[in-house]
Amino acid sequence: MTEELLVITDPDTDRYHTFSYISWWKQDIVRNATALVIGAGALGNEVLKNLALMGIGRIIIADFDTIEDSNLSRSVLFREKDRGRRKVDVAAEAVKALNPDVEVMTWHGDINFELGLGVFRHVDVIIGCLDNREARLSIDRFSQSVNRPWVDGAIQELMGIVRVFWPGRGANYESTLTDHDFQMIGLRYSCPLLARENVLQGKVPTTPTSGSIVAAFQTQEALKIIHGMEVEPGVGMMINGLTNDIYKTEYPVVADRLHAPLEPIVPLANNCSDTTTLADLLTIARGMIGPEAALEFSGEIVISMTDPESGDEQFYFKRMARLTEREYLSPTSGLRRDMHLTHRVTGEEDFLNRTLAEFDQPPLAIIRARNGKERIYLELTGDKDRFFQFV
Repeated sequence: MTEELLVITDPDTDRYHTFSYISWWKQDIVRNATALVIGAGALGNEVLKNLALMGIGRIIIADFDTIEDSNLSRSVLFREKDRGRRKVDVAAEAVKALNPDVEVMTWHGDINFELGLGVFRHVDVIIGCLDNREARLSIDRFSQSVNRPWVDGAIQELMGIVRVFWPGRGANYESTLTDHDFQMIGLRYSCPLLARENVLQGKVPTTPTSGSIVAAFQTQEALKIIHGMEVEPGVGMMINGLTNDIYKTEYPVVADRLHAPLEPIVPLANNCSDTTTLADLLTIARGMIGPEAALEFSGEIVISMTDPESGDEQFYFKRMARLTEREYLSPTSGLRRDMHLTHRVTGEEDFLNRTLAEFDQPPLAIIRARNGKERIYLELTGDKDRFFQFV
Protein backbone atom coordinates (compact mmCIF):
# COMPACT_ATOMS: atom_id res chain seq x y z
CA MET A 1 0.00 0.00 0.00
CA THR A 2 1.50 3.33 -1.09
CA GLU A 3 1.33 6.27 1.26
CA GLU A 4 0.81 9.72 -0.12
CA LEU A 5 3.28 12.43 0.78
CA LEU A 6 1.83 15.14 3.05
CA VAL A 7 2.92 18.54 1.75
CA ILE A 8 2.97 21.31 4.36
CA THR A 9 3.01 24.78 2.83
CA ASP A 10 4.38 28.09 4.12
CA PRO A 11 1.84 29.85 6.43
CA ASP A 12 3.25 33.25 5.45
CA THR A 13 2.52 32.82 1.74
CA ASP A 14 -0.32 30.28 1.51
CA ARG A 15 -3.76 31.23 2.74
CA TYR A 16 -4.76 27.55 2.60
CA HIS A 17 -1.82 26.46 4.77
CA THR A 18 -3.97 25.04 7.61
CA PHE A 19 -5.87 22.78 5.21
CA SER A 20 -2.61 21.05 4.24
CA TYR A 21 -2.61 19.35 7.66
CA ILE A 22 -5.78 17.47 6.71
CA SER A 23 -4.58 14.11 5.35
CA TRP A 24 -7.20 13.77 2.60
CA TRP A 25 -7.43 17.45 1.58
CA LYS A 26 -6.34 18.20 -1.99
CA GLN A 27 -6.28 21.94 -2.62
CA ASP A 28 -5.76 21.42 -6.36
CA ILE A 29 -9.00 19.40 -6.50
CA VAL A 30 -10.86 22.17 -4.65
CA ARG A 31 -9.23 24.83 -6.86
CA ASN A 32 -10.33 23.06 -10.05
CA ALA A 33 -13.92 22.41 -8.97
CA THR A 34 -17.04 24.27 -10.12
CA ALA A 35 -20.02 24.61 -7.78
CA LEU A 36 -23.49 25.83 -8.73
CA VAL A 37 -25.14 27.48 -5.71
CA ILE A 38 -28.86 28.03 -6.24
CA GLY A 39 -30.35 30.51 -3.80
CA ALA A 40 -28.47 33.47 -2.33
CA GLY A 41 -30.48 34.04 0.84
CA ALA A 42 -29.63 33.00 4.38
CA LEU A 43 -28.37 29.50 3.50
CA GLY A 44 -26.77 30.62 0.26
CA ASN A 45 -24.82 33.38 2.01
CA GLU A 46 -23.29 30.91 4.44
CA VAL A 47 -22.53 28.31 1.78
CA LEU A 48 -20.88 30.94 -0.44
CA LYS A 49 -18.83 32.24 2.48
CA ASN A 50 -17.61 28.71 3.25
CA LEU A 51 -16.77 27.89 -0.36
CA ALA A 52 -14.87 31.17 -0.73
CA LEU A 53 -12.80 30.62 2.41
CA MET A 54 -11.90 27.10 1.26
CA GLY A 55 -10.73 28.35 -2.13
CA ILE A 56 -13.22 26.63 -4.42
CA GLY A 57 -12.17 27.36 -7.99
CA ARG A 58 -15.39 28.60 -9.59
CA ILE A 59 -18.84 29.42 -8.23
CA ILE A 60 -22.02 30.10 -10.18
CA ILE A 61 -24.49 32.02 -8.00
CA ALA A 62 -28.11 31.70 -9.16
CA ASP A 63 -31.07 33.61 -7.70
CA PHE A 64 -33.96 35.75 -8.95
CA ASP A 65 -34.52 38.00 -5.92
CA THR A 66 -33.42 41.38 -4.58
CA ILE A 67 -32.31 42.34 -1.07
CA GLU A 68 -34.83 43.63 1.44
CA ASP A 69 -34.47 44.63 5.09
CA SER A 70 -35.54 41.25 6.44
CA ASN A 71 -32.53 39.65 4.73
CA LEU A 72 -30.08 41.70 6.78
CA SER A 73 -30.65 39.78 10.03
CA ARG A 74 -29.77 36.42 8.45
CA SER A 75 -27.40 37.04 5.54
CA VAL A 76 -23.75 37.58 6.39
CA LEU A 77 -22.77 38.93 2.95
CA PHE A 78 -25.40 41.70 2.75
CA ARG A 79 -25.30 45.24 4.21
CA GLU A 80 -27.92 47.96 4.68
CA LYS A 81 -26.58 49.90 1.69
CA ASP A 82 -27.36 46.86 -0.51
CA ARG A 83 -31.13 47.19 -0.09
CA GLY A 84 -32.89 46.81 -3.45
CA ARG A 85 -29.88 45.34 -5.26
CA ARG A 86 -29.87 41.87 -6.81
CA LYS A 87 -28.76 39.22 -4.34
CA VAL A 88 -26.48 37.52 -6.86
CA ASP A 89 -24.50 40.71 -7.55
CA VAL A 90 -23.92 41.60 -3.91
CA ALA A 91 -23.07 38.00 -3.01
CA ALA A 92 -20.55 37.78 -5.86
CA GLU A 93 -18.83 41.01 -4.76
CA ALA A 94 -18.64 39.72 -1.19
CA VAL A 95 -17.15 36.39 -2.30
CA LYS A 96 -14.46 38.18 -4.31
CA ALA A 97 -13.70 40.41 -1.31
CA LEU A 98 -13.35 37.35 0.93
CA ASN A 99 -11.10 35.52 -1.49
CA PRO A 100 -9.91 37.04 -4.80
CA ASP A 101 -8.66 33.58 -5.87
CA VAL A 102 -12.23 32.40 -6.39
CA GLU A 103 -13.78 32.94 -9.81
CA VAL A 104 -17.45 33.90 -9.66
CA MET A 105 -20.28 34.38 -12.09
CA THR A 106 -23.88 35.37 -11.47
CA TRP A 107 -27.12 34.25 -13.03
CA HIS A 108 -30.34 36.14 -12.27
CA GLY A 109 -33.56 34.36 -13.22
CA ASP A 110 -36.04 31.55 -12.58
CA ILE A 111 -34.14 28.25 -12.50
CA ASN A 112 -37.35 26.31 -13.13
CA PHE A 113 -37.56 27.45 -16.76
CA GLU A 114 -34.78 29.88 -17.66
CA LEU A 115 -31.50 28.08 -16.92
CA GLY A 116 -30.25 25.73 -19.62
CA LEU A 117 -30.06 22.06 -18.63
CA GLY A 118 -26.52 21.89 -19.99
CA VAL A 119 -25.36 24.28 -17.25
CA PHE A 120 -26.06 21.55 -14.69
CA ARG A 121 -24.03 19.09 -16.79
CA HIS A 122 -20.91 21.27 -16.70
CA VAL A 123 -20.56 21.65 -12.92
CA ASP A 124 -19.13 19.28 -10.31
CA VAL A 125 -21.75 19.76 -7.61
CA ILE A 126 -25.05 21.59 -7.15
CA ILE A 127 -25.96 23.08 -3.78
CA GLY A 128 -29.61 23.99 -3.25
CA CYS A 129 -30.23 26.80 -0.76
CA LEU A 130 -33.93 27.23 -1.43
CA ASP A 131 -37.16 27.94 0.36
CA ASN A 132 -39.69 26.31 -1.96
CA ARG A 133 -40.58 22.84 -3.16
CA GLU A 134 -41.00 23.68 -6.85
CA ALA A 135 -37.40 24.81 -7.30
CA ARG A 136 -36.13 21.77 -5.38
CA LEU A 137 -38.19 19.49 -7.59
CA SER A 138 -36.77 21.17 -10.70
CA ILE A 139 -33.19 20.78 -9.47
CA ASP A 140 -33.88 17.14 -8.63
CA ARG A 141 -35.15 16.39 -12.13
CA PHE A 142 -32.32 18.33 -13.76
CA SER A 143 -29.71 16.51 -11.68
CA GLN A 144 -31.18 13.14 -12.66
CA SER A 145 -31.30 14.14 -16.32
CA VAL A 146 -27.55 14.90 -16.44
CA ASN A 147 -26.40 12.57 -13.62
CA ARG A 148 -25.05 15.23 -11.25
CA PRO A 149 -25.28 15.10 -7.42
CA TRP A 150 -26.88 17.88 -5.44
CA VAL A 151 -26.95 18.86 -1.79
CA ASP A 152 -30.23 20.14 -0.37
CA GLY A 153 -30.57 22.23 2.78
CA ALA A 154 -33.62 23.60 4.58
CA ILE A 155 -34.13 25.58 7.78
CA GLN A 156 -37.07 26.58 9.95
CA GLU A 157 -36.75 28.22 13.35
CA LEU A 158 -34.09 26.11 15.16
CA MET A 159 -34.60 23.08 12.94
CA GLY A 160 -32.70 22.05 9.84
CA ILE A 161 -32.20 19.26 7.36
CA VAL A 162 -29.34 18.36 5.00
CA ARG A 163 -29.64 15.77 2.24
CA VAL A 164 -27.51 14.54 -0.65
CA PHE A 165 -29.38 13.35 -3.72
CA TRP A 166 -27.35 11.44 -6.30
CA PRO A 167 -28.94 9.84 -9.37
CA GLY A 168 -28.95 6.06 -9.14
CA ARG A 169 -27.94 6.06 -5.47
CA GLY A 170 -30.84 5.92 -3.05
CA ALA A 171 -33.99 8.02 -3.04
CA ASN A 172 -34.27 11.23 -5.02
CA TYR A 173 -35.95 14.39 -3.72
CA GLU A 174 -39.18 13.61 -5.55
CA SER A 175 -39.41 10.33 -3.63
CA THR A 176 -39.58 12.31 -0.37
CA LEU A 177 -42.62 14.39 -1.39
CA THR A 178 -46.10 13.77 -0.05
CA ASP A 179 -49.40 14.32 -1.86
CA HIS A 180 -49.73 17.56 0.11
CA ASP A 181 -46.34 18.70 -1.17
CA PHE A 182 -47.47 18.18 -4.76
CA GLN A 183 -50.67 20.09 -4.05
CA MET A 184 -48.63 23.01 -2.73
CA ILE A 185 -46.47 22.98 -5.85
CA GLY A 186 -49.61 22.96 -7.99
CA LEU A 187 -50.95 26.09 -6.28
CA ARG A 188 -48.51 28.18 -8.30
CA TYR A 189 -50.36 27.30 -11.50
CA SER A 190 -53.89 27.81 -12.75
CA CYS A 191 -55.87 25.15 -14.62
CA PRO A 192 -54.22 25.74 -18.01
CA LEU A 193 -50.78 25.57 -16.27
CA LEU A 194 -50.23 29.30 -16.43
CA ALA A 195 -48.26 30.85 -13.60
CA ARG A 196 -50.38 32.55 -10.98
CA GLU A 197 -49.36 36.06 -10.08
CA ASN A 198 -48.88 37.12 -6.47
CA VAL A 199 -49.38 33.67 -4.98
CA LEU A 200 -48.75 34.09 -1.27
CA GLN A 201 -45.40 32.57 -0.37
CA GLY A 202 -45.18 32.07 3.39
CA LYS A 203 -41.99 33.44 4.88
CA VAL A 204 -40.27 30.70 6.87
CA PRO A 205 -39.05 31.97 10.25
CA THR A 206 -35.37 31.18 10.73
CA THR A 207 -32.37 32.32 12.72
CA PRO A 208 -28.84 33.04 11.47
CA THR A 209 -27.54 30.24 13.69
CA SER A 210 -29.74 27.67 11.92
CA GLY A 211 -28.49 28.93 8.58
CA SER A 212 -24.86 28.67 9.69
CA ILE A 213 -25.25 25.12 11.00
CA VAL A 214 -27.12 23.71 8.00
CA ALA A 215 -24.94 25.51 5.45
CA ALA A 216 -21.81 24.18 7.16
CA PHE A 217 -23.03 20.60 6.73
CA GLN A 218 -24.08 21.33 3.14
CA THR A 219 -20.63 22.66 2.31
CA GLN A 220 -18.97 19.66 3.97
CA GLU A 221 -21.07 17.26 1.90
CA ALA A 222 -20.21 19.19 -1.27
CA LEU A 223 -16.54 19.08 -0.33
CA LYS A 224 -16.70 15.30 0.16
CA ILE A 225 -18.37 14.90 -3.24
CA ILE A 226 -15.67 16.99 -4.90
CA HIS A 227 -12.95 14.85 -3.25
CA GLY A 228 -14.65 11.60 -4.26
CA MET A 229 -15.31 10.64 -0.65
CA GLU A 230 -18.22 8.60 0.67
CA VAL A 231 -21.56 10.36 1.24
CA GLU A 232 -25.00 8.94 2.03
CA PRO A 233 -27.36 9.74 -0.85
CA GLY A 234 -31.05 9.56 -0.05
CA VAL A 235 -30.46 9.97 3.68
CA GLY A 236 -31.64 13.04 5.59
CA MET A 237 -29.60 14.53 8.42
CA MET A 238 -32.16 16.03 10.80
CA ILE A 239 -30.93 18.79 13.10
CA ASN A 240 -33.04 19.76 16.12
CA GLY A 241 -31.60 22.88 17.68
CA LEU A 242 -34.17 22.86 20.48
CA THR A 243 -32.97 19.57 21.91
CA ASN A 244 -29.50 19.52 20.29
CA ASP A 245 -30.33 16.19 18.66
CA ILE A 246 -28.93 15.18 15.30
CA TYR A 247 -30.19 11.99 13.71
CA LYS A 248 -30.49 10.44 10.26
CA THR A 249 -33.43 9.05 8.35
CA GLU A 250 -33.27 7.05 5.12
CA TYR A 251 -35.96 7.74 2.55
CA PRO A 252 -37.59 4.89 0.63
CA VAL A 253 -37.06 4.86 -3.13
CA VAL A 254 -40.28 5.48 -5.05
CA ALA A 255 -39.54 3.80 -8.37
CA ASP A 256 -42.09 5.69 -10.47
CA ARG A 257 -40.64 9.01 -9.29
CA LEU A 258 -37.15 8.23 -10.54
CA HIS A 259 -36.08 9.63 -13.91
CA ALA A 260 -33.48 8.05 -16.18
CA PRO A 261 -30.55 10.16 -17.36
CA LEU A 262 -30.77 11.62 -20.86
CA GLU A 263 -28.75 9.37 -23.14
CA PRO A 264 -27.01 9.93 -25.40
CA ILE A 265 -26.29 13.64 -24.98
CA VAL A 266 -24.60 14.97 -28.12
CA PRO A 267 -22.59 18.18 -27.61
CA LEU A 268 -22.96 20.62 -30.52
CA ALA A 269 -19.79 22.68 -30.15
CA ASN A 270 -20.70 25.11 -32.93
CA ASN A 271 -24.36 25.70 -32.13
CA CYS A 272 -25.72 28.50 -29.92
CA SER A 273 -29.26 29.34 -28.88
CA ASP A 274 -29.22 32.80 -30.45
CA THR A 275 -27.82 31.78 -33.86
CA THR A 276 -29.10 28.23 -34.44
CA THR A 277 -32.56 28.10 -35.99
CA LEU A 278 -35.15 25.39 -35.56
CA ALA A 279 -34.45 24.39 -39.18
CA ASP A 280 -30.72 24.14 -38.45
CA LEU A 281 -31.25 21.87 -35.44
CA LEU A 282 -33.75 19.74 -37.33
CA THR A 283 -31.21 19.25 -40.12
CA ILE A 284 -28.56 18.19 -37.59
CA ALA A 285 -30.98 15.75 -35.94
CA ARG A 286 -32.00 14.20 -39.24
CA GLY A 287 -28.37 13.80 -40.24
CA MET A 288 -27.86 11.74 -37.08
CA ILE A 289 -31.01 9.63 -36.70
CA GLY A 290 -32.83 9.80 -40.02
CA PRO A 291 -35.05 12.00 -42.21
CA GLU A 292 -38.20 11.56 -40.13
CA ALA A 293 -36.69 12.99 -36.94
CA ALA A 294 -38.62 15.66 -35.04
CA LEU A 295 -37.57 18.00 -32.24
CA GLU A 296 -39.36 17.64 -28.89
CA PHE A 297 -39.34 20.29 -26.17
CA SER A 298 -39.92 19.95 -22.45
CA GLY A 299 -43.20 21.71 -21.72
CA GLU A 300 -45.68 23.27 -24.08
CA ILE A 301 -44.68 26.29 -26.17
CA VAL A 302 -47.41 28.91 -26.71
CA ILE A 303 -47.09 29.84 -30.38
CA SER A 304 -49.94 32.36 -30.30
CA MET A 305 -53.22 33.31 -28.63
CA THR A 306 -56.35 34.41 -30.47
CA ASP A 307 -59.16 36.61 -29.18
CA PRO A 308 -62.40 34.59 -29.69
CA GLU A 309 -64.39 37.79 -30.23
CA SER A 310 -62.23 39.83 -32.60
CA GLY A 311 -60.09 37.07 -34.09
CA ASP A 312 -56.94 39.07 -33.33
CA GLU A 313 -53.93 36.78 -33.03
CA GLN A 314 -50.89 37.62 -30.92
CA PHE A 315 -47.67 35.58 -31.26
CA TYR A 316 -45.64 34.61 -28.20
CA PHE A 317 -43.29 31.65 -28.85
CA LYS A 318 -42.94 31.32 -25.11
CA ARG A 319 -43.17 28.42 -22.65
CA MET A 320 -46.66 28.15 -21.20
CA ALA A 321 -45.39 27.94 -17.62
CA ARG A 322 -43.74 31.36 -18.05
CA LEU A 323 -46.98 33.06 -19.05
CA THR A 324 -49.36 34.42 -16.43
CA GLU A 325 -53.13 34.17 -16.14
CA ARG A 326 -53.39 37.86 -16.98
CA GLU A 327 -51.63 37.29 -20.31
CA TYR A 328 -54.17 34.57 -21.08
CA LEU A 329 -56.94 37.17 -21.20
CA SER A 330 -57.55 39.37 -24.22
CA PRO A 331 -56.40 42.96 -23.54
CA THR A 332 -59.43 44.26 -25.44
CA SER A 333 -62.36 41.95 -24.64
CA GLY A 334 -61.10 40.46 -21.35
CA LEU A 335 -62.12 37.00 -22.61
CA ARG A 336 -59.91 33.94 -22.37
CA ARG A 337 -58.04 33.58 -25.61
CA ASP A 338 -57.57 30.41 -27.64
CA MET A 339 -54.05 29.03 -27.41
CA HIS A 340 -52.04 27.52 -30.21
CA LEU A 341 -49.58 25.18 -28.51
CA THR A 342 -46.88 22.77 -29.51
CA HIS A 343 -44.09 20.74 -27.96
CA ARG A 344 -42.84 19.24 -31.26
CA VAL A 345 -41.28 20.64 -34.40
CA THR A 346 -41.67 18.31 -37.39
CA GLY A 347 -40.40 20.47 -40.25
CA GLU A 348 -43.83 21.48 -41.56
CA GLU A 349 -44.06 24.65 -39.44
CA ASP A 350 -43.90 28.15 -40.92
CA PHE A 351 -41.61 29.44 -38.15
CA LEU A 352 -38.57 27.23 -38.73
CA ASN A 353 -36.37 30.28 -39.36
CA ARG A 354 -36.74 31.36 -35.72
CA THR A 355 -33.68 30.85 -33.55
CA LEU A 356 -33.88 28.59 -30.52
CA ALA A 357 -33.61 31.68 -28.29
CA GLU A 358 -36.64 33.10 -30.10
CA PHE A 359 -38.37 29.80 -29.33
CA ASP A 360 -37.72 30.38 -25.59
CA GLN A 361 -34.78 27.97 -25.32
CA PRO A 362 -31.99 29.24 -23.01
CA PRO A 363 -28.24 29.04 -23.63
CA LEU A 364 -26.89 25.49 -23.16
CA ALA A 365 -30.36 24.01 -23.60
CA ILE A 366 -30.59 20.27 -24.23
CA ILE A 367 -33.28 19.36 -26.78
CA ARG A 368 -34.56 15.90 -27.59
CA ALA A 369 -34.71 14.67 -31.18
CA ARG A 370 -36.76 11.55 -31.89
CA ASN A 371 -37.22 9.28 -34.87
CA GLY A 372 -39.63 6.54 -33.86
CA LYS A 373 -38.02 4.75 -30.91
CA GLU A 374 -34.59 6.25 -31.54
CA ARG A 375 -33.77 9.42 -29.65
CA ILE A 376 -30.79 11.67 -28.99
CA TYR A 377 -30.36 14.78 -26.86
CA LEU A 378 -28.71 17.75 -28.52
CA GLU A 379 -26.84 20.18 -26.26
CA LEU A 380 -26.15 23.72 -27.50
CA THR A 381 -22.55 23.49 -26.33
CA GLY A 382 -21.55 26.47 -28.45
CA ASP A 383 -23.05 28.61 -25.67
CA LYS A 384 -20.64 27.24 -23.05
CA ASP A 385 -17.77 29.72 -23.33
CA ARG A 386 -20.11 32.70 -23.58
CA PHE A 387 -22.27 31.54 -20.68
CA PHE A 388 -19.50 30.67 -18.23
CA GLN A 389 -18.08 34.16 -17.83
CA PHE A 390 -16.20 34.06 -14.51
CA VAL A 391 -14.41 37.01 -12.95
